[in-house]
Amino acid sequence: SQFISSSRFRFANRMVDFMTIVGKSKRLLRSGWVREKIKDPGSVAEHSFRITVLAIVLADQLGVDKEKLIKMTFVQDLGEVTTGDLVFERGELIDIKKKGEKEIKEKEGVKNILRNIGADKEYIKIFDEMIKKKSLEAKIFWQIDKLEMAMQALEYEKEQNKRLDEFFINAGLQIETPVLKKIFLEILKRRT
Repeated sequence: SQFISSSRFRFANRMVDFMTIVGKSKRLLRSGWVREKIKDPGSVAEHSFRITVLAIVLADQLGVDKEKLIKMTFVQDLGEVTTGDLVFERGELIDIKKKGEKEIKEKEGVKNILRNIGADKEYIKIFDEMIKKKSLEAKIFWQIDKLEMAMQALEYEKEQNKRLDEFFINAGLQIETPVLKKIFLEILKRRT
């Protein structure tokens, strides 16, 4: 019992490497907030935390597969650990070329990160579904992502006396599901 089998040691070693990589998301600042000179801008991990909480709380009401939605919240920002938080949208503008490049890089990053712990196949399938908006869960995921961004913009506006219109414009263009739209409208109401 004083010896650990080499396969268990390799697994433990890979898991520590995995946790180290995932932990980088705690220090990776959201680039839109940095660009807007937000004092103490939130990290990718903080964003992921709130979208995961929203996914858990809203999945049943939205009639989607909760586990799949939660997995999407995990995998989306995991790719950013390798690419950084690359912005391809501003207000109503979307840079299609930059979006495509980001998705390719993130997919490769997710694959490389998860391959070492044997979880790459499942999550690459989820990542593809999410990027292509193939399912109701994927469509809901992106709306929750934008809802969280709008909530964060509201908090920054109130805390730091800033106007962050482009974030609300962007969210408003993408949030369509009635339940999420209702929450978004409440966020907008609280801006004034």
